[in-house]
Amino acid sequence: MKHILSFGPALCAMAVISGPAIAGAGQEDPASQAQPAITKQDDGATVLKNKIIAKLPTWLAEYDVPSAAIAYISDGQVAWTHVAGEAEPGKAATADTLYNIASMTKPLVAETVVRLAKGKAFTLDGSMAGSWVDPDIKSDPRHKLLTPRMALVHRTGFHNWRYQTKDVLTFKDDPDTKFGYSGEGFQYMARFAEKKMNMALENLVAQQIFEPAGMTRTSFTEKPWFAGRIAMSRNGKGEHAHATVRKDWNAADDVWSTIGDYARFLTWMMANPVSDKPAENYWTAEENLGGQICGKGRLAAEVCPKILGFVGGWNVYHTADNVIVMHGGGDVGERTLGFFDPVNKTGAVIFTNGAKGQKVIRDTVKILYPDPSFVAFMELQAGR
Repeated sequence: MKHILSFGPALCAMAVISGPAIAGAGQEDPASQAQPAITKQDDGATVLKNKIIAKLPTWLAEYDVPSAAIAYISDGQVAWTHVAGEAEPGKAATADTLYNIASMTKPLVAETVVRLAKGKAFTLDGSMAGSWVDPDIKSDPRHKLLTPRMALVHRTGFHNWRYQTKDVLTFKDDPDTKFGYSGEGFQYMARFAEKKMNMALENLVAQQIFEPAGMTRTSFTEKPWFAGRIAMSRNGKGEHAHATVRKDWNAADDVWSTIGDYARFLTWMMANPVSDKPAENYWTAEENLGGQICGKGRLAAEVCPKILGFVGGWNVYHTADNVIVMHGGGDVGERTLGFFDPVNKTGAVIFTNGAKGQKVIRDTVKILYPDPSFVAFMELQAGR
């Protein structure tokens, strides 16, 4: 499974029991519910929107990407959203179109776990073994070392996916000894949270994130209201296909969401920070992985980030002037990115349903957030 924000071989992605009803899980069409209005519109935001409106059709055609949905955040609020192109051949994409957001699933689960820990349901540094041990590693004593924090910062020692090891979960490295991007780490953490809280993961995310953020058009699993709204993906060969729609949740991949819903998630996060620390202090990774994308044909010294790493399941990217919190996603025919500046309260969400969507993301970032280092990083991801 492919992920954008991959920094070479060593660094990737840069990320039912009881409880309240899952947001958007019932039979009611969420489009019939009142949606939070776009609350911020100023001259600067309008100029940026007009630039995107003018450029986006050209980018979609040039890069063979069927559609893109973009939300811009200014002053901690959604300033505007814009959608262009086709959700499927002959059908226009709209604000109601659902995109497979791939690894942008991870921040939803990460924020759920971090906020549960903030509420003292458990600690991020305590062993998960008391509540959950995967049967595949039960006989390996290293399972006792695993903590939620290790999963959040990708130091569990697991491979990315167990299908890479014949569908058996195994340790690639000892826990907490080496960075290794792992969807299995998030799956493990999610199982732990379910067992610890005696509540299904989807219900936990609804309780901690979807409901307070007003997200009614996002789901881990297939719902009746998906019908007619899914963005069909286009792979690198130009072939159309539907991305995965799951019957059972995956904590690291394949959530479906609209552009407005995920933008609400980011603005809600900024309005409800998980830490009392100044944003630039909280969003500082203990392990700096910047060396893995700098030099040797990658980022030049003058645009190399000061800090690159993970905090609470998110990528953090410190440039000379800015702090950027982000996560991307990418599978066969989807490329997505969400990012925000917790200091300046700006950001964007960009969904595409094409294998070359990273180029649309790159060009959009150049207009919406032209930090030289971040733009250089986007160029690196897009293959220049």
